[in-house]
Amino acid sequence: MYKKILLSVPLLLILALCGLLLSGLQQDPKKIASALIGKPIPEFYQPDLFESANTLNNRNLPTGIFVLNVWGSWCVYCQQEHPFLMGLAQQGVKIVGLNYRDNRQSALDMLAKRGNPFLLVIDDSKGALALKLGVDGAPETYLLDAHGIIRYRYAGVLNEQVWQQEFMPLITALTEDKP
Repeated sequence: MYKKILLSVPLLLILALCGLLLSGLQQDPKKIASALIGKPIPEFYQPDLFESANTLNNRNLPTGIFVLNVWGSWCVYCQQEHPFLMGLAQQGVKIVGLNYRDNRQSALDMLAKRGNPFLLVIDDSKGALALKLGVDGAPETYLLDAHGIIRYRYAGVLNEQVWQQEFMPLITALTEDKP
């Protein structure tokens, strides 16, 4: 009897692990919240993509509500969302770029060829800031309020539908909360 119980414990553990893995497969990775929601953007000191001798930090971030877009020239999905980002910038949306694990010259070439929607571009070729943010991959977009607090994270291609359904209601609420 004792031997049967002892043999069934590993089987039960394996079944429980399989159940956990299956439940994880049903979650939408685009909807996984960041652990940093409601917290300030982590402190950073990173090179400016355009002027590598210049160091950017939290004080260089724009005032007011803005988005932080994690991208790379190597990223096919980032290239797909780039025209949408250009349109947002033309509408006056403040966008900061975080160039993630990229070759600096390739990133500069992409922006020269396709246009630059960013107010500033943080060179994160080693992924240090991305690691602090909990970036899973590119593209990812964060919404930050006027105090530099992360209010939302979206993993995937940013497009008109996502912008209208996910970002605009939050931006409207943040704008209405101003004193």
